[in-house]
Amino acid sequence: MNNLPTHIDELISKYLAGEASPEEATQVNTWAAADDSNKKYLQQLEFIFKKTPAIQKWQDFDTDAAWSKMRSKLKEGSTKTVELHPRRSFHYLQIAASIVIVLGIGFGIYQMMDINKPANVVAVSSTKETKSDTLPDGSNVFLNKLTELDYAFDKKDKTHRIKLRGEAYFHVKHEDDKKFLVEAEGIFIKDIGTSFNVKAYPNTNTIEVVVEEGEVQFYSKDNPGVYLQAGGRGVYNKKDKTFTVEPPQANVLAYKTKFFSFSDARLGDVVEALNNVYEKKLSIGSQLENCLLTVSFNNEDLNEIANIIGETLNLKVTVTRDGFLLDGDGCE
Repeated sequence: MNNLPTHIDELISKYLAGEASPEEATQVNTWAAADDSNKKYLQQLEFIFKKTPAIQKWQDFDTDAAWSKMRSKLKEGSTKTVELHPRRSFHYLQIAASIVIVLGIGFGIYQMMDINKPANVVAVSSTKETKSDTLPDGSNVFLNKLTELDYAFDKKDKTHRIKLRGEAYFHVKHEDDKKFLVEAEGIFIKDIGTSFNVKAYPNTNTIEVVVEEGEVQFYSKDNPGVYLQAGGRGVYNKKDKTFTVEPPQANVLAYKTKFFSFSDARLGDVVEALNNVYEKKLSIGSQLENCLLTVSFNNEDLNEIANIIGETLNLKVTVTRDGFLLDGDGCE
């Protein structure tokens, strides 16, 4: 707390008891208004004071011990430091000591209220370009185009919760006492490892998970689903509501790495994979779709990629308004 007078606790005691002078009340209000943490501290004591009838019953207290206990309790939730002085008014310190008696209860109530408050939601989204970001828990996320996610930490069950619409790669900062859970259309991916990719566009028939490192559980509320380890790929069929483990596919993370590897791949499939990543597009005629291509690209721009394909398959490359056109006689 900022700008803290060393006698503020005594002033607050008088203020709460209605025995502060106008000057002292002004000083308390000015101090509280100077910083949000000051205001929060005063509100906590006001809450305890108003809710506790025991404050009205004066008893003999060890006020020095009580203030010591109060300071240690409040230190858990603030950076306030109080310089304690010899008691100046036994009556006011009795009020403060009464507050200390119920501070444990009040502090517990405050913590419970804080835990049950709606979690702050952090939204991350991408539009026509991919996007890299760091979530509040320190985990890294890379969003494919046209992707949105909402992040919130659930204090009650200690879970980092992600709601995903689109495709994203997660490198999770693993914490043994906390869970990391991704949800997409009622399907869950629970992190048990480190790095995985989730593809969950609403307009598709499947949700796909590929694990790069570690392990995840891929499931729904009604189905325990499957466990996937490093290199594993799981597919959820929205229509059949089934989970399957399928062979990994090449270039799943190409939107993130821009590394592509094709081996005897149909040119139509090659063009589709490239167009899913690059903003500019490749176009080919139907006579070229079944041409086979073996090639790798490592973060080249689309102009260079188009020319490499053209040279490899003896095709003509033409610059268009949207990108590049590949044209030729076709393949046997």
